[in-house]
Amino acid sequence: MLKRLLLIGAVLGAGWLPATEGVSEMAIQLFGKEEAPKRVATGAVFIDGLYVKGPYEVSREGNVILINGRVASRFKVEAKAAAEAAAQAAAEAAAKAAAEKADAAASAEGAVSDEAGATIGSDPTPTLEDSGPAPAAKRPSAIEQRLAKRGAGGIEARLAAQRKAKNLQQQSAKGSFNTEASGGDPTALFEEADYTYTPPSRPEPKAVPYARPGARKSMTQRLADAKEADAKQEAKRVATAKQPEADDAADEIATEAFDDLTEAEIDAYTKRFAQRRAVLEKILEGDNLLLLVSTGSSAQYKNRAVMWRFVSQLDGLCAAPTASKLLDAWGRTLPRAYLQRIFDNRASNSDAMRTLILRVRRQAREAKERADNRI
Repeated sequence: MLKRLLLIGAVLGAGWLPATEGVSEMAIQLFGKEEAPKRVATGAVFIDGLYVKGPYEVSREGNVILINGRVASRFKVEAKAAAEAAAQAAAEAAAKAAAEKADAAASAEGAVSDEAGATIGSDPTPTLEDSGPAPAAKRPSAIEQRLAKRGAGGIEARLAAQRKAKNLQQQSAKGSFNTEASGGDPTALFEEADYTYTPPSRPEPKAVPYARPGARKSMTQRLADAKEADAKQEAKRVATAKQPEADDAADEIATEAFDDLTEAEIDAYTKRFAQRRAVLEKILEGDNLLLLVSTGSSAQYKNRAVMWRFVSQLDGLCAAPTASKLLDAWGRTLPRAYLQRIFDNRASNSDAMRTLILRVRRQAREAKERADNRI
């Protein structure tokens, strides 16, 4: 509702603001525009792999940042508050449906009887019959009572002692170690072990020092193996250069959904877009290398030293028939997929970068002279 009121007021009061091609007029009405406050003569900008000649003017229209009037970066816009409200409503509806289902299941099972404590219609609760008094304990006989008075224990105890003594006597007569646990009885007999040294029947072989398999080969064989390993590594490198890696995925395309945006979200988006425009302008003022994509907000930059080396080597690396040299030289510093884009635009970049290459070489030479003079 707030967005519609803002749009109606803007249309009736000042009319629609003119938009650059590829920029939404509604985004301009919501987030405004920013003109470039100055021109930056330093730095190097690539948009979608295509070099943009300086000097640079960094401006903004809605959720899009432009460099020299060309779309350089586009931000994703979505109504997070509406999405969160919809998700919460869906969760509440699911919880309510689950509660209703549980109530229906409980009512289908039947009511609970207050008297019997069971569901109506179920079998009666079983009861245990009276089994009578517990049996009386067995009383000891008169002989056992007499033996107990003498301190010799009962008949069962005397028989158990006799069986144990007989068992120990049988085990001792075997002349070997006990094979069963003695139960902690100190009267158990153990035979002493024989620790007499018996010399081996034949002498042990002498120890042979270990030699690695590679050390047993001759120098000629080692050189041949090294050349074969280098050839395999080169073939693997060429195959990798021909087929892009899985990490070089395409950049995510920014989506735009301006419906149901709240006033707080509009203010937050506006501050974020203005801050990014100022950051990109400051990066170019530092004479850095800036890589951008026009379909998303991803950006990457490198310092001036890296920019000088890249610009100086790019023309020679792109002279090859494939992008393998460029990917090998800069694949660990810059995104490989983006380097492929730069190689695909090598013809246009070569003509547009002549002035930049001359400036970089002059600045590098002057920096070297200043360093030599300080020494």
